[in-house]
Amino acid sequence: MARPRKPTHLKIVTGTAQACRANPKEPKPKRARPTAPAGLSKRAKAVWTKAARLLDGMGVLTTADGLALEGLCEAVADELEARASLARPIVTQVPDGTADDDTPVMREIEVAAAGAQTYVTIGKSGPMVRMRPEVAAIADANRRVAMWLAKFGLTPADRSKVGAEGQQKENAFQKIG
Repeated sequence: MARPRKPTHLKIVTGTAQACRANPKEPKPKRARPTAPAGLSKRAKAVWTKAARLLDGMGVLTTADGLALEGLCEAVADELEARASLARPIVTQVPDGTADDDTPVMREIEVAAAGAQTYVTIGKSGPMVRMRPEVAAIADANRRVAMWLAKFGLTPADRSKVGAEGQQKENAFQKIG
């Protein structure tokens, strides 16, 4: 897989910009906080408010970032929902004999405790430990959150790769002279 293209403003900040490789038609959106889309889930709206405030304060949010911010907020909301689901126990009903009128009497047993990542099923060959589906949902959402956080420069490693408008560092080599 090829290395992702570096934005022009990052090339300027790092000193690797070359005029022959620059795109003169590169769009330059205005710095602004986009409005939240109407289709956001309830949890994603709460994340949108916090993320938009944070990114706007960092100076990296533009009018063109609405869709990317929506992806980040929905991924965080998916992870929160999967974690909340994992916090609930799995309870199932199993037959416990029959009543006088031949209707089955069910008894409830807890298959997985709250927060447990596995549960036990009992089949023909005996008990089997299985992974709860919420664990895979959390892992998937966590991967998407990490990808979006990196694109916005919200992790310590990626923060050094993102340039914010009005916060560019002075080049020490320009002072020599």
